[in-house]
Amino acid sequence: MAFRIPNTAKTWFKHIKSKQGSNTGFELDFDIHYFCLMAGLHTQRKEDLTASETTEIVQYFPSDYKKDRHLIIALFLKKELEQLGVSLKERKLLNNQLKILISTTSATRLSDQGMRELNKYANGGFRVLQEHFLEPPRTLENFLITFNKLFTKSEP
Repeated sequence: MAFRIPNTAKTWFKHIKSKQGSNTGFELDFDIHYFCLMAGLHTQRKEDLTASETTEIVQYFPSDYKKDRHLIIALFLKKELEQLGVSLKERKLLNNQLKILISTTSATRLSDQGMRELNKYANGGFRVLQEHFLEPPRTLENFLITFNKLFTKSEP
């Protein structure tokens, strides 16, 4: 299963995508997924979209994110287990949920169900960003400043 973003996300982020040969914006579509995912996890917002409402971007962690994949997965698992009401002290329930969300054979180490849930957070995070920004971001610098304010303004 692949990392997916809402179809409208590429258009919304188009001004801060790097132009070929420049280093002034997001170089990968996965960058869009990452920021949307972080916003969704931070606000605990999920949105279920159909496959036709989303675009597949990649089926694995790109090399720029490979070193941080365990942290990204851990953040996702922490939020998902919280949302499911699973305590780390409930070992049997915890192990059952982890078996549902994790796969040792997939490139991402998440099961199909885990990827579906992760993508729901990215979808929800995209909606959070749309609501938080008055208009689509025009520069990477302004996006990052405003994005940072979203995280430091208050806890979810």
